[in-house]
Amino acid sequence: MTIQESIERIIDAEKIEAAKEIIGRCNKIVVCTHMSPDGDAVGSALSVANYLRKKGKEVQVVFSDTPGENLNFIPGLRDELVFDTQNQPGVRNTREESLKAIREAECFVITDLNVPSRMGDMHKDVMKNPAPKILIDHHLEPEADSFDVVISHPEASAASELIYTFMLQMGDDSLLDRQIATQIYCGMMTDTGQFIFGSSRPQVYLIVARLLQEGFEKEKLHRDLVLEPERRTRLKGYVLQQKLQIVSDCKAAYFSLNKAELKRFNHQKGDSEGFVNMPLDIIGIQVSAFFREEKNFVKVSLRSKGDFPVNLLAQKFYNGGGHKNAAGGEFLGNLQQAEQLFVKALPLFANYLEK
Repeated sequence: MTIQESIERIIDAEKIEAAKEIIGRCNKIVVCTHMSPDGDAVGSALSVANYLRKKGKEVQVVFSDTPGENLNFIPGLRDELVFDTQNQPGVRNTREESLKAIREAECFVITDLNVPSRMGDMHKDVMKNPAPKILIDHHLEPEADSFDVVISHPEASAASELIYTFMLQMGDDSLLDRQIATQIYCGMMTDTGQFIFGSSRPQVYLIVARLLQEGFEKEKLHRDLVLEPERRTRLKGYVLQQKLQIVSDCKAAYFSLNKAELKRFNHQKGDSEGFVNMPLDIIGIQVSAFFREEKNFVKVSLRSKGDFPVNLLAQKFYNGGGHKNAAGGEFLGNLQQAEQLFVKALPLFANYLEK
């Protein structure tokens, strides 16, 4: 039995057939993902785009905003369009090209999000185009009415995992190549914290084994993932030394960064990616929160261990959601209010804390 034959076909056959029919009759395809793209967003979008290109389609990835420098190790990242470059130095303004691609698209493939609004400002233009939309995602509670085909599997380790499963069930395993395999692996690796969480299913490692057959440098990817500029290292030290707060009774920790602090450390997009996980390495800490001041809101990142459902906390208090152990949202107030709300909310979830 080959590795491919061992991998479970978890996507409903009817959905595969529906996606196959749409893709078969469409030539111009646009791939989108969520704003502030992380490794899984980038990996899933790039890999499905390159897969569709190998099927002879004219495909354009349109990112809502510029992915952070921390994701530069993912091959092909800087070759795609960005809807809003925010006038970043050295980043080509591709808004008009993005709008043109969105308006002319005959089909959309949307990855790693459950509601269109997570695409940011460009979601209005995407949804205005009546072209069919295929969703491939692993978040809870997809807004099914917004898509023509909904491939949603919250049990999957990453949206990127589903991209390979999609290719396999489309009968296109032979189109997997080194670049696509690398992009899928990067998405899976980053969304699982290098396969520490959310990756206990044997299916995950069967897919990894298949990807490795394409001969990419796995060890180098892991090394490149943790390399960081000096400014990030210094910011990390500042957070741990000066900003970290512990709520011992609730086995929780939290910290925040305001705009002045971000400016002081020359914060670039992606520099604070993963910071929210750091407190979980402290003995006795089960829940972690990171609050970052943005222009008109506070960005909230939540992580947990065990059975503590940070997705419920995000939904109830921070206009967000996500997975049980990894969630986020936005708070329309100031940093102090966001932090105080977190501390007040924790006792409501006390029954989920480990004894």
